Amino acid sequence: MKKMIKSTVALIMGAMLTMSFQCGKSEDPEPLNTNYNAHHSECLSHTDNGTKGVYSPDSVSVSYDVASQRLHVTHHNLMVNCGTAEIDGGITVSATRIGQTIDIYEYEDESNPQADCMCDVDNEFDLHSIEHGTYTLVFHSCYPDPQSFTFTF
Repeated sequence: MKKMIKSTVALIMGAMLTMSFQCGKSEDPEPLNTNYNAHHSECLSHTDNGTKGVYSPDSVSVSYDVASQRLHVTHHNLMVNCGTAEIDGGITVSATRIGQTIDIYEYEDESNPQADCMCDVDNEFDLHSIEHGTYTLVFHSCYPDPQSFTFTF
């Protein structure tokens, strides 16, 4: 009888342990391909690397098309090297989604020519198959910390 109770307790503990790992398991990020339609403006303002510059604060605007579930994103005042700003398509954009959080990665191509200045550009791209709701867009770029903006559309 004691052996059966110990076996039952061990079975229940094992099941609870398995369930706790599954409940804590995070979702795999869903990749969202964006780079094919990304484009950026010319330099809005620039600062030479040798001087301490003041850059315009980043902001984001979005527009949403319900019928196509397309979210058009404009990242205003993204700081890039002036050499990258001169190249159409010089910024690589990719995104992943977990639930209501969309991580957006904006990086300069390392093969771009580099200039001795930085500038702000407006970077635009579309995200597809986004359902109506509230989302947090987390922007990862050359800045040390990601920047987050939350929208409902």
